[in-house]
Amino acid sequence: MRLSHLNSLRALEATLRHGSFTAAADELGVTPAAVGQRVRSLEEYLGKKLFYRTAKDIKATEDAKRVEAQLTSGFSAVADGLNQLKSRFATKRVSVTLPASFAENWLTPSISEFYQRHSEVDLRLNASNRDVDLLTEDFDFAIRYGRPTTEPLQEKELFGDSLLPVCSPDFANQYRLHPKLTSLEGVPLIHLQSRTSDPGWVGFDGWGQAFGFDLSHLSHGVRYSEISSGLQSAISGQGLVLCGLTEAYNSINTGLLVLPFGPLLHCRTQYEYRLVWVRGKTMTQLQCDFMAWILEKAAVFQRGVSNLMPTDKRD
Repeated sequence: MRLSHLNSLRALEATLRHGSFTAAADELGVTPAAVGQRVRSLEEYLGKKLFYRTAKDIKATEDAKRVEAQLTSGFSAVADGLNQLKSRFATKRVSVTLPASFAENWLTPSISEFYQRHSEVDLRLNASNRDVDLLTEDFDFAIRYGRPTTEPLQEKELFGDSLLPVCSPDFANQYRLHPKLTSLEGVPLIHLQSRTSDPGWVGFDGWGQAFGFDLSHLSHGVRYSEISSGLQSAISGQGLVLCGLTEAYNSINTGLLVLPFGPLLHCRTQYEYRLVWVRGKTMTQLQCDFMAWILEKAAVFQRGVSNLMPTDKRD
């Protein structure tokens, strides 16, 4: 049997269950626009409407309502089937999908510690920014940066984030950057575009406005549309980069990067990093140990951030 439009069907099932594109998007780890587009593509394929849309909400058609129970039970059956097909080696496997920049800059420096505790583990890290459906894809956990998840997913909050400028020590000396500076005229800036949908994720203009910088000198520099964090550009002395503390923390601790304006000039983001899994899923001992370890590392990280980042901002 040939089955097409699986992602669209998954979007339809989640939307029917939650009653909105936004709630379905939170569960699936994508944007509401992406959920809406998937449902529209299914409507085009079927040649019929599945939802009536207004400016305020959506309402399922009778055709859509009739298949809701079948879709929900079907996807649950698929997940059960995948679990049954796992090999006997699955008890040693822990598979995690997570953002590429998070994997590279936060997790990688400490992952050997988990291996030292569990040398027998088959740890599989899918370091990418694509959206992953935990109900139908073969991952035990997802580390996501976003809003709280909803049923049938379960989560543990890891930590939030803050945005602040970083650069190499030599770059800070070369351009005489210091905490009392109010203009970035002549300072090479590296702008990272389309990084996240977080409404609290600002660029140099938003950051500069928050701390009284001359706004006429915040738009120059290099702009990257497809890059994870910009840290390598900063470490190599190419410019001043506004990035998340989560990404820069280890490089700051090792001295590769500095906070040229001090730790006070940071903007808190609205989203948080979260460890997510399917509620009720049976876990192996190694999977439970990984969860405990990542939560332990998150707690240590939070203590380090608290020591580094005062809550008061510059007057």
